[in-house]
Amino acid sequence: MQIRQSVCPFVLILLSLLICGSDAYASVGSSLADYAGNWVMKLGQLNFIVLILKRENGHLIGTLSRPKHFATSNGLSFSEVSADTVTASVVRSSVEDGHLRLVVQNRADKRDEDDYEMALTGENQATLKPVGFPFDAWKISKVEGKADLHVATNWDANRFYTLEQDSDVPNVEMKHIFDEDQKDRQSANQMTKEDWEAVDKRDAQRRQGARKLLATGQLHAAKDFGEAAFVFQHGDLPDDYLLAHTLAVIAIAKGDAGATWIAAATLDRYLQSTAKPQIYGTQFETRDGQPSTQEPYNRDLISDALRQQLGVPSLSNQEEQRKRYDSPATQPQ
Repeated sequence: MQIRQSVCPFVLILLSLLICGSDAYASVGSSLADYAGNWVMKLGQLNFIVLILKRENGHLIGTLSRPKHFATSNGLSFSEVSADTVTASVVRSSVEDGHLRLVVQNRADKRDEDDYEMALTGENQATLKPVGFPFDAWKISKVEGKADLHVATNWDANRFYTLEQDSDVPNVEMKHIFDEDQKDRQSANQMTKEDWEAVDKRDAQRRQGARKLLATGQLHAAKDFGEAAFVFQHGDLPDDYLLAHTLAVIAIAKGDAGATWIAAATLDRYLQSTAKPQIYGTQFETRDGQPSTQEPYNRDLISDALRQQLGVPSLSNQEEQRKRYDSPATQPQ
């Protein structure tokens, strides 16, 4: 593996589960028997790790199978996944503070051991993590019946694979916030200073609503994060723009290739808001009747070829765009 970087009454138990949710469920994992079963971790639709645990004579026995080689830097995406698999035997196990500690040993090389920590999180759900690695634990599910218990072998070594996808259903409230944000800018060319002051107040309210959705974990789809990026792009503080950039990066990671432009624009706006030159050329400003400007702007760092990859116009097209802003003058947002 290569990785970069006293018995309670029933009523009280039920009440504990209702109050604490999945955290309370972790307390169920107090004995080895709680972890017995067939567990599978998937990348997309492919079996990546298969963990088979059986209770025998007061101990857990079993195996953990995985691709022989893979690389990950964050525990979220995986590359260089090999078609060859390796199976390790469970040689030691213990329950500590409601978690299962597993030591598995490579059948072909008894000097090769890996430590894992497993925690129950819900019915037929758990997390699994290699001990000592700085990323979040992986979700793993218990499977029943005739489920496939073989590690996939049809991996493409040149492809990146990600953990099973989050919900791809867009959040209705986030869409409403985004639509209102865009509606306020449909007639930007004709808007007065007073109009923009009113928009600024509504922008602040929209950011507050988006922050609540983010804080409560209600955004899941790529579209959600891309829309939230636009909302925070219309903030008024450097941290708004930096958060917007982060949201755009998440949208890209979730598969929204069209979010590359807003990722570039949010970084440009953050740079200029901190008195540093923008690097892509997405930001235009008109000051007191003066010609539109992109300054400060470092035009040399990013090539037009890279701009094209991000959906950003070339330097020559940017100059044409700047001239259009001057005839008639507009106020880019």
